[in-house]
Amino acid sequence: MLQTKLSLAAALVSVSLLSACGDNTTHIVEKEPIPVEDDHDHDDVSAAGRLAISAKDSNLVSVYDLADSMLLDSFAVTDTPSALAASASKRYALVVQRTTDRIEFIDGGVFQEDHGDHLHDYQQEPALASFVLTDSRPTHITTNDSQVAVFFDGDAATGTPAALAVFTDADITSDSGGYAVLHYNTNMHGAAQARGEYVLSTIRDANSATTLPDQVGLYHAHGDHFHDELVFDELCPGLHGSAQNEHFISFGCTDGVLLIEQAADNSFTASKLANSTEFTGTMRIGTLVGDKTAEHFVGFAGTSMFAIHAQDSEMALVDWQGAEGATLVGYGFADSGEKFVLLDSQGYLTILNYHGHEHDGEAEQSPFEFAAKVQLTTADIATMPEGSRFELAISASDDKVYVTNPIDNTLLTVDIADAEVVATKQLDFVPHKLVWLGVAEPAEAHDH
Repeated sequence: MLQTKLSLAAALVSVSLLSACGDNTTHIVEKEPIPVEDDHDHDDVSAAGRLAISAKDSNLVSVYDLADSMLLDSFAVTDTPSALAASASKRYALVVQRTTDRIEFIDGGVFQEDHGDHLHDYQQEPALASFVLTDSRPTHITTNDSQVAVFFDGDAATGTPAALAVFTDADITSDSGGYAVLHYNTNMHGAAQARGEYVLSTIRDANSATTLPDQVGLYHAHGDHFHDELVFDELCPGLHGSAQNEHFISFGCTDGVLLIEQAADNSFTASKLANSTEFTGTMRIGTLVGDKTAEHFVGFAGTSMFAIHAQDSEMALVDWQGAEGATLVGYGFADSGEKFVLLDSQGYLTILNYHGHEHDGEAEQSPFEFAAKVQLTTADIATMPEGSRFELAISASDDKVYVTNPIDNTLLTVDIADAEVVATKQLDFVPHKLVWLGVAEPAEAHDH
């Protein structure tokens, strides 16, 4: 069920692929958050944020305060997490348990509220939230400033169709069941991007030989469900990977990238950007990364990195100076979109400066410029525990990133402005996944 709705889907609704049209929800009255008192300095609220880290082959997730590197609490979820992700405001950790069809939520305890004339930061103890999503194979999770979209792949073996849920941090806090859900009539390894009252989500022919979709539809939220608006004509064979920035939504295809522009009047226009001449053999964009502050998407074809400028329909290879034989295990925009970082399987963190798009009269330059490469370990990489890898979490509030090293069970803090490891913390467990939680833009002053 999607927080009880999806388990009742068969009884409550029968919906075709293109007409999305639940609920037995317990509402929890939460305690009021404990604010920082007016006579306290706002440094009392951790501007550095917190980290949620899961233990390998365990159902335990630990939350650490980054200001003092202190363990605050550990939580036992139902099953071993397959992934951790942050909610839209980065208050909550989504603890994804894909093989057992479940997502639980941990409140990191650091958050911000808009009080009209000012923003107010709060800090409280982390806690396991009551809000839970359960449906078949939760896989792709995407966010914008205010919404989370979770795509549930479904299961061909059991005949369980795919589903999509779009919700906010307020839904998590209030344990709401009123968020919008889209039910499909077939399974697929899909993706979705929420855009306010709209969502762009994938479509797959039930008779297709592959679980990958090849089209994208536009859906409009109506209360707790979506209505179909249109299906874009442009095909996107083997669709995998999606991202968004301020004006565009992108989807990776075997033959290029599907780009959909949202205009101010909420009209959506699709176009196709073909793979550049640097593509050879079976190369294709399978992963996309975007940021609201960045004009470019980043697309990955294996370890090859491409800068994609949607407005100008340009795609260019980026030389990020990857090590021979290294694979990518983490990446993302960092430092408020000023940088892009790449973590590889050999234990190196590459830092690129992001310059955006050149303007008229300026000399043409690569939007991503190599800045530094930081070696995170001198250990023999062959001693990495089976099933483990380095993992990356990027702070949204400052210029720090965090890397777990399962070889020696350490947590590394990397200052990407100075390109150096500035702190190492010994963990008493083998780390598996991690995610940063906190306030992206801490309030600097409040008028009460």
